[in-house]
Amino acid sequence: MSKKEKFTHQVYRNLFWVLLIIGILIIYMSSWNVFNIYIQDILEKIGLSVLSSGVFASVLKSLQFTGIFKTEIEKIVLGTKFIENRNDLPKLWKKVSKSVYDKKFPAISSELNNLILNSYLPIKHKYYYEDFRYTLKIDELTEDNIIKFTQSYSYNVILAEGENSVKLESVFTIDKTPVLDNLTNERIYYKIDGEDFLEQATPEIIEDEFEKKFKLSITVLNKKKFLVETKERREYCINEDNYKLIRVNSITKEMDVSISYPENMMVSFFNIGLVNRFERKHIGHKRTISRIHKKGLILPQQGFGISFGIK
Repeated sequence: MSKKEKFTHQVYRNLFWVLLIIGILIIYMSSWNVFNIYIQDILEKIGLSVLSSGVFASVLKSLQFTGIFKTEIEKIVLGTKFIENRNDLPKLWKKVSKSVYDKKFPAISSELNNLILNSYLPIKHKYYYEDFRYTLKIDELTEDNIIKFTQSYSYNVILAEGENSVKLESVFTIDKTPVLDNLTNERIYYKIDGEDFLEQATPEIIEDEFEKKFKLSITVLNKKKFLVETKERREYCINEDNYKLIRVNSITKEMDVSISYPENMMVSFFNIGLVNRFERKHIGHKRTISRIHKKGLILPQQGFGISFGIK
């Protein structure tokens, strides 16, 4: 440390005494008769101001020493109200997260930041699912390997704060092959809080060179929470498509899965991209697979899959 830095450090360290001595000297000078009354008055006010500054500096030093000053600043900066009042939370989150990622993965920190923010944090989400229940009942596998089943979904939709309407979309995707083009795909009902809205829903078929998507959408107004129930019947040849993927398009809290199948089939269950895996449930039943997910959340594009085989 240089002499100048040492001197500056000592001044800051003894700032109270420095200001106190200077203030007393200036007040003493205000009594000298060499100055007129106007100058004496000004010197007296300056001296008092310097003394006040010394007292203020000592109070700050005391607060800093006891940790009170530091604690109160932390409460303001890191408090929930302070954060909620900011209008740049995504930018703030990116800066904080980038400082974490840069220490370990500087080459991919930007891409990692954008992926988590846009895909997994509820920035653009208007709702989430709760208590999601999926039931698959395979009635028959014919000699021609045609699988016939019904599947039903039920889940609560919880809207975000400030949202009063939401557009729900249900999508079923198949590969474009001549065999699968002849499948049976019948929707039996689409209920909102027990009332069937199937006839009011908007059906749409979207296809490209490789896939065909069956899309159903409906807009729900003036409900902060509601129950969705839907049931479908399908038939197709498993030689062309021997697995099903069930992936959610919104954050989901808790999921219960039940699958039943006939004697001439083999069925297996697998997790898709989950942090916490599904747990086994009701393991004593024959030709039935039961799984439950209660630990943590299921994020968009995560879920489970089912594969079919022939005995």
